[in-house]
Amino acid sequence: MAEPIGEWEEDAPEDSKVVAVHACLTHLGHVLFFHCRSYPFWTRLYDPGTNEISEENYVVPKWPVYYEAASPLVQAYTIQASKIFCSGHCFLPNGKLLVAGGELNNPYPDAFEPIAPDRGLRYSFIFDPDPDVDPGPPVPATDFWSVTGSSEAPHIMIKGRWYPTLTLLHNGTVLCMAGLTDEVVPNPYSPADPPFIVLHNRIPEIYTPSGISEGWASNLLEAAKKPVDVSYSYPDAHVIPLGDLKGMVFYASTQLVPNDARPTVYTEGYSQIFDPFASDPDPYWTAIENKRTSPSEASAGVLLPIRKYPDDQARVIITGGRWDGFLNRIDLIDLSPAEDSPLWESAVQEMRYARADHNAVILPDRSLLIIGGVNSGGSVLTPELLDTDTMEWISQELLPDMPVARHYHSTAILLPDGRVLLGGGRVSNGGDVEDDTERRFSIYKPQYLLEGGRPVITDAPDEINYEDTFEITLDGTYQIDSICLMKPGAVTHGNNMDQRYIELNFSHGGSLNEYVVETPDVYKAPPGYYMLFVLKDKTLSTSGDWKIPSIGKFIKIS
Repeated sequence: MAEPIGEWEEDAPEDSKVVAVHACLTHLGHVLFFHCRSYPFWTRLYDPGTNEISEENYVVPKWPVYYEAASPLVQAYTIQASKIFCSGHCFLPNGKLLVAGGELNNPYPDAFEPIAPDRGLRYSFIFDPDPDVDPGPPVPATDFWSVTGSSEAPHIMIKGRWYPTLTLLHNGTVLCMAGLTDEVVPNPYSPADPPFIVLHNRIPEIYTPSGISEGWASNLLEAAKKPVDVSYSYPDAHVIPLGDLKGMVFYASTQLVPNDARPTVYTEGYSQIFDPFASDPDPYWTAIENKRTSPSEASAGVLLPIRKYPDDQARVIITGGRWDGFLNRIDLIDLSPAEDSPLWESAVQEMRYARADHNAVILPDRSLLIIGGVNSGGSVLTPELLDTDTMEWISQELLPDMPVARHYHSTAILLPDGRVLLGGGRVSNGGDVEDDTERRFSIYKPQYLLEGGRPVITDAPDEINYEDTFEITLDGTYQIDSICLMKPGAVTHGNNMDQRYIELNFSHGGSLNEYVVETPDVYKAPPGYYMLFVLKDKTLSTSGDWKIPSIGKFIKIS
């Protein structure tokens, strides 16, 4: 019998204290995770170096001021709870985490019969993994979180957002798209059931983290509003890294939309490309000309690794999901061709296991770990591993089964040492309103960590510049496969808003263990912190089959 590929750590923490519905890797190497559905709104940190959960809860602060209602059907709001459950998030260029939106619950003012549905929160917050405080006593737990702006004049979004997507753009600002608003209106489709619905947020908003334009800015032009094609719930978004479309944002996930037929008939929408910097007469939105075989819900989308020049491409895939049953297909689109319009290719590869509510994690060796989820048979415990260079399977059956099932609201994130941390998910009869109470962590050690000595980066800069070069030194002279930058992840609901992999061109330096590395441009690597990995050639692994990565060194691109 063949040996399993990789192994599960036996000493992963049994109690994460708060549920990891959201997980974000900071540039200090710690994983911030939170649930934040029940007061008090606690967040925690996991340290992969010590394998320990922080003893303190880092508390999301109360919003400091009242604000006007976004809908004429709602009276002036009281201060709402800072419930960042099902929010959006991404890292800013300075390494701080921006979190926007969340869940706004009943009742709201003057709405008692019938109670309105839950809807979106307008608040936004900053998590600073390294707060600037005077040395001395331990940093208070309240210093890590703050509202955007100041306590006297906090930055607030124009409308609520529940399930939004945040995307860091090449100029260092953040695009916030989609989610459910805080606007409740009578149901135009079926007035009796339910009597009220929550509107989708179609307004693009840009967050500028500093300067005279600091704060949220809304684009209220009709032409800029999100088409109804694009999913309101965590639309899968990627900054296009190259080609004629570079700097624009591709939204892969679609939804059904009503047409003009009576009675209302629903039709599938098209994936769309958004230009945040458009101005008349240029269009803000351009639809992809074809559709996938079918839409899908609860899929996981990935911008595949950007290879070094001249083999660089802008390929996006969508894995699995459900639509009239659970799906095992992988769909692909290449956004980089100069002459032809991008087109979807459906079922370019098929997974052994259909799955939805899963995660897809790019590993340093450019393989893609597809893990967790459910299908008609229940929990999917066997991960699958895809070679993104060839789009062929490394294994669909040899990876060891997960020790803990991971369903809806689970997270998976790459750690700096090349392992993968899994947390969260639903537990039957867990006691929570949605049974989102899985507090056991799991840690997967990929096979490349079992294949011999790792390369060691002995010297590298802490900060680099765009379209420049920098020098690194390794611990020895050996053949290397590649050098890459990987953006620390920020994941929820199978949607990693910060996952990005850029392979770098390099040459030998003054000695055989020194290398001169070329930095990418700002479109391939939006500003901020990345993990620098060096990979030994697979011929140096024990089996001859695995590229072995170094431990990732955090490096900032200014």
